[in-house]
Amino acid sequence: MSRYIGVDCGLDGAIASIQNNKVLDMFSMPTIKEGRKRSIDIETLSDFFSSPFKKDFATVIVEDPGGHAPSAAGLRSMTYSYAIIKALLVAFKIRHRSVRAITWQRQFFTKPKGIKGKFDTKLSALKVAQELWPQQDWRRTPRSKKPFDGFVDATLIAEYGRRLDG
Repeated sequence: MSRYIGVDCGLDGAIASIQNNKVLDMFSMPTIKEGRKRSIDIETLSDFFSSPFKKDFATVIVEDPGGHAPSAAGLRSMTYSYAIIKALLVAFKIRHRSVRAITWQRQFFTKPKGIKGKFDTKLSALKVAQELWPQQDWRRTPRSKKPFDGFVDATLIAEYGRRLDG
């Protein structure tokens, strides 16, 4: 019985795990302050990925930022986080694969024909996640008023991996 862990590697991303079509855990991406900026918290991620359970019974699917981000600084940050996560997965010998956002998103939704302009992938992902797991609370905290797209994306990335192994 395998656990699938999805990683949305942005600083506002998340890590989510599923097993048997049930959402088990969702964590905001751990970050630390470095001066005025935030950075990925390597120590916390190392502790997370060093768990024997994750090594032996999990497959991790990490979103590869590729060349896509809203800004050059955003791309640099996401690429840095991606590199750290990949290095930890290799160091701890955890089964993993990478997937581009457009690839996992196509598994769940596509831009409808005839739509001009920008297509809201976050809203589409939320709708799919709510259909797959109707009882799941997608908010970051109980006080949050709206769903956290990091949880939604990470969970769908994990589900993408589960379906690949199908």
